Amino acid sequence: MLKRLYPFIPNALTLSAMCLGLTALRLSYVREDIYTSLMLLLIAAFLDGIDGKIARRLKVESPVGAQLDSLADFLNFCVTPTLIIFEWHLKELYFFGWAATLIFLTGGAYRLARFNVMYSKGVENISSNYFVGVPTPAGAILIFLPMVLALEGYMAASSIFTAVYVTFIAFLMISHIKTPSNRLVNIKKKQAPVALVIAGIIIIAFIYAPLDMYLIVISAYALVTLFLFFNDSAYRQKKLEQKNRDPNHGTIEK
Repeated sequence: MLKRLYPFIPNALTLSAMCLGLTALRLSYVREDIYTSLMLLLIAAFLDGIDGKIARRLKVESPVGAQLDSLADFLNFCVTPTLIIFEWHLKELYFFGWAATLIFLTGGAYRLARFNVMYSKGVENISSNYFVGVPTPAGAILIFLPMVLALEGYMAASSIFTAVYVTFIAFLMISHIKTPSNRLVNIKKKQAPVALVIAGIIIIAFIYAPLDMYLIVISAYALVTLFLFFNDSAYRQKKLEQKNRDPNHGTIEK
């Protein structure tokens, strides 16, 4: 009886993430609750990271689930965060603010379409631990950095800086740089109790100091990405070999 529910579990998680994204958008507009909106998007990003794993573990992967996941990603991590940023700051720039918003939206859509094509052809994860370009969930979380820095008092709010920064993140999403995947964290059964304790501490820290923890997580992500970019020559060699074997490889990634 329980096995009959297996096909619905991953899709339920994906739809739950979509509901969280829509709720985050509503809270930011109606109640101007940026803190809760950011937390809901972080939870949505977490659900996005585990729904595919659960589908593979339960052996219930389906084309419908894959398409639903892409639609949810575009809504949660492209539409919702950019509209929040636009309403918060970019609307002061009028045309240029909306142009930056559109650049991020189109970059996110292209990133998702490219991922689907590259993944289906076995190109996306040349090493299973890495993504090509910044994934849309990470991009969505990254573009809140100017807002968080302004709210924490680390910098004065600047619409021009925010527009340039949002555009920069959009180009990172469609770039070919290697970024860390959650597969880099490989927890063995013996390490599970310690991992659960650490996860609990992180969750509690997010509840009591969400913006400070946000900055810590963003800094860690940026440092790991920079380390991989400058220190993994083996990856680049493997990517070159993949290109030589597949003459269409370069066309797929464009």
